Amino acid sequence: MVLGVLLSVPFAAVVMVVGSLSADADTTSPSGQSATEVVVVQPGESLWQIARQVAPHADPRATLTVIRDLNGLGGDTVVPGQALVVPNPA
Repeated sequence: MVLGVLLSVPFAAVVMVVGSLSADADTTSPSGQSATEVVVVQPGESLWQIARQVAPHADPRATLTVIRDLNGLGGDTVVPGQALVVPNPA
């Protein structure tokens, strides 16, 4: 029984995180466009590079902070295959 509880807690946490990411990704701006989108980290890609790709004309430091906040990241480390909610500047 204890083993079942220990195994279900991480599963529940994953379900909650995925659900919150989906909710964030579905937000829309007043213009009707999505305010955020989801990108998947590619091999060799850094959070800095993602910030520059998402908002090429904005200060990458500000975009980086928004990405960290949207995803609850404590630092700049990302791994290939990781899904990130990012602002959609369009």
